[in-house]
Amino acid sequence: MSESLGKKILGLVGGENNINTITHCATRLRMTLKDNNKVKRNVLENTSGILSIVEKGGQFQVVIGPSVPSVYDDLISETHLGEGSNSTSYKSNGNILTKVFDTIAGIFTPLLPLLAGSGVLRGLVLLFTQIGWLSDTSGTYHILTAASTSVFYFLPILLAFTTAKKFGANLYVSAAIMGALIMPEFTNIMGSHGNGVITHFFGLPIVTMTYTSTVIPAILAIWCQSYLEKFLKKHIYENLQLLFVPLISLFLMVPVTAGLFGPFGVYTGEGIANVINWLIQSNGWIAGMLIGGIWNVFVIFGLQWAVNPIMITDISTLGFDKIVPLTAAANFGMAGATLGTFLKTKNKKTKSYTMSALLSIFFAGITEPAIYGVAVRYKRPLIGAIIGGAAGGAFIGGMQTKAFAFVFGGLTTLPAFVGSTFVYYVIGLAICFVVGAIATMILGFDENSGETADKNAKMVESTPLAIKQQFIEAPVSGKISKLSASPDPAFADGSMGSGFVINPSDGNVYAPVSGVVKMLFPTRHAIGIQSDNGTEIMIHIGINTMELNGKYFESHVTQGARVQKGQLLITFDLDSIKKAGYDISTPVIVTNTQDYKDVQLLKTGIQSHGTTVMEALVE
Repeated sequence: MSESLGKKILGLVGGENNINTITHCATRLRMTLKDNNKVKRNVLENTSGILSIVEKGGQFQVVIGPSVPSVYDDLISETHLGEGSNSTSYKSNGNILTKVFDTIAGIFTPLLPLLAGSGVLRGLVLLFTQIGWLSDTSGTYHILTAASTSVFYFLPILLAFTTAKKFGANLYVSAAIMGALIMPEFTNIMGSHGNGVITHFFGLPIVTMTYTSTVIPAILAIWCQSYLEKFLKKHIYENLQLLFVPLISLFLMVPVTAGLFGPFGVYTGEGIANVINWLIQSNGWIAGMLIGGIWNVFVIFGLQWAVNPIMITDISTLGFDKIVPLTAAANFGMAGATLGTFLKTKNKKTKSYTMSALLSIFFAGITEPAIYGVAVRYKRPLIGAIIGGAAGGAFIGGMQTKAFAFVFGGLTTLPAFVGSTFVYYVIGLAICFVVGAIATMILGFDENSGETADKNAKMVESTPLAIKQQFIEAPVSGKISKLSASPDPAFADGSMGSGFVINPSDGNVYAPVSGVVKMLFPTRHAIGIQSDNGTEIMIHIGINTMELNGKYFESHVTQGARVQKGQLLITFDLDSIKKAGYDISTPVIVTNTQDYKDVQLLKTGIQSHGTTVMEALVE
């Protein structure tokens, strides 16, 4: 069996142990190597599928062309290059809120199947117990309860693992840091007192708390750990890193997490609880609207766990609680948004997942699969869930609905609300569900955004088009020159295809043809379009601008979107990119040049965007 291109490249650059970091842009693999002398350059340059080799700025670059994402995935498979410091993630598109959501989604996405399965199993256990099929004193009950709730107990460790992958920290050291904080040796410090016991670490006061089921401490701790690792690896001799990087990380990050992130969670929880209780006492309608609407946002950041003790205390002292019904309102608002997504989408995989997430809410009141797999993923369903939760929550709060047990709001936990206000509870949930579904269907959502995140900027597959003659317009205003004038030899030698290079006079990029966006790189410095005539065109804004990680670039289309000739695709800050020291020369390449008899440049010199400057001839 012949060796794949990715594995060939891995061997020819000296193997996994010779690679410090590896990533890829729109056309090439970018590596920093420990020893460039180990590279077999002659063999590499003559390997089929490799267009050229470029060494620049301390990087060893292997130019592949548009198929580079699949070659990259092949190269790092069955290696450790996708882990720890070898991993390089791209910054997300869009504004700060979008970036935050994308980061959170990236952290929680690997856990979604586990959360969904655990939620349904927990719901079945509760249902069978309530109808008398399963005794809550039996061994079977306890075993199944452990099986269905372990994901929440050990959530900090699981989040440490996925957060480490997101931020490029060592996976196993990260898991050990959070594991230390849920060990009996640590939790026994609190005794029977609970959160808030003061202990000391070398004389420094530490406020202890229970870390099981928490979210914020793990994410913050491992984010900091990723920077600590980079610092240690920069200052510790390479042969000593294996021992001293984990040693110092554990020594510092366990007490830092316990000393800083724990108290942050405690005080944040107390503040939220005080505000909630004040709102409920003042006006139940307003409190219900706010809590029912905002609770799912709390879940996103793990803040709901900080409020749970307040609800439990109310039930144990008063015999009832008014916050629990409002959290259920948020659950059914999310359920409605999930149903709205199911009804709106045409994607079979999305339909399958939304139904699983919906069952998780109905059976056990577990919303995380819906939140991270639907709401955060597609953005607008989150707004629909907030609207639904606020509408029904206002009714539930206004009617002073009570819960008589601490439960997650789902169909199987209805008995916990049986009492004088039970009818109001059921009506309120129906309002949440219906309004959430309708709001989501009205708002709609962009499925391409979720698909783009999942595929990590891989080319979208489609049915090949019949190749026809194509006229290509200038996508940017500026001075057009022959491709050979490009300062990047990987473009200048024509190995990636025929084309031209533009020295832009402004920062607007327009579609040179009508067609479909086949590739939009996360850093927004490169875009690929397949025209209706089958021409594949790549626009690469600047040289090595991928290193800006999206700074100064803004995209106005999404991958998979259909565009019309002359439509605005990308804007970029021309002056800022130049000041940052980057050459703004913009190659425009017909990447499937081999499918044409000839590709001719018709005009050079200063041209405005929309001017026909190139022709691809079939005969």
